[in-house]
Amino acid sequence: MNYLKLIIELSEHYQEHVIAELMDMDFYGFEQQKNRLIAYVEKPRFNDSHREEIEQLIAALPDASFVELSDLEEENWNATWEESIQPQVIGSFYVRPTWSTAEPPEDKVVLEIDPKMSFGTGYHATTRLMLRQIDRLDCSNKRVLDAGTGTGILAIASCKKGAKHAIGFDFDPWCKRNADENVLINQVQSRVEIRLGGFEQVEDEKPFDLIFANINRNVILEFLNQMIDLLADDGILSLSGLLDSDESRIREELEKYPVSVTHLEREEEWIMLQVEKEN
Repeated sequence: MNYLKLIIELSEHYQEHVIAELMDMDFYGFEQQKNRLIAYVEKPRFNDSHREEIEQLIAALPDASFVELSDLEEENWNATWEESIQPQVIGSFYVRPTWSTAEPPEDKVVLEIDPKMSFGTGYHATTRLMLRQIDRLDCSNKRVLDAGTGTGILAIASCKKGAKHAIGFDFDPWCKRNADENVLINQVQSRVEIRLGGFEQVEDEKPFDLIFANINRNVILEFLNQMIDLLADDGILSLSGLLDSDESRIREELEKYPVSVTHLEREEEWIMLQVEKEN
C-alpha cells in the first residue's frame, strides 16, 4: 500500500480542528509540530475533491499554508519521532514503546505499543479518553469489540483489565499487521483476535458486552446502526474520535434508536460518549 504525506504550516491552536477534518477524509497518523502538521492517507482513498476541501480549509484559517503533498512508499512513518516518544501514565495504564527501558510503576498495567503506521499510541486525546473509559468500566469476563483497531491498543487494554475475548478489526492491512505484532508483544494472543475488514467481519460474533469505536464522526454516523445491533442488551458502546462540535449531531442520530447517553468525558476539544440500550 502506498501513502500520501501532507504537510501544512499551521498554528498549534488550530491543529486539533484540522486533524478532525482530515480524519473525515480518511487521513490518520498525525505528527504535530510547532506551527506544522503532518498527516498521512492511503493513496487510493485520496481524490481531487479531498484536495479542494483541504485548500478551502487552509484558506479559512489565519496564517495557514499548504506546504507539500507527496508520495510516500510504505515505510515506518513514525521513525522520525519514535526515538523521542516517552512512556506515559493514563489512568491505571502505563503505555510505552518496546524500545523504552523505563521501569513502570508497580501499580500500573503495562501496555507496550509500537505504533508504526497505525493510529493509537496514547498520544492523542481520543486514545487517552478511551483508555480511561476502559479503566472505569468493568471488563471482567466481557466480550469486546474494538472497531477500527489501529495499533490494537484498546483491544489489548480491555483484555489486560480482564476481558474474556476481544476482536479488533481494521480495513488497513498494515494496521492489522501492526496490531497483530502488538498483541504478541503484550502476550494476549489467546484472547485478542485482529481481523482485516469492517463490521461484516464480526456480524456472526454478536452480541458484544463492550464496543469501543474510536473512529470519526462520519464513520460513526454511517455504522451506528450496526454497532447498536452488535451490542448486547446490557452492553456499553463507547464512541470517540469526536469533537465537541460533533456532539449535537451524534446525539441527534442516537435519538433514532432505543439508547441513551449515560456518560460523557472531555479532553481538549475531544469527547467520548458512553451509550447504553434502554431496557
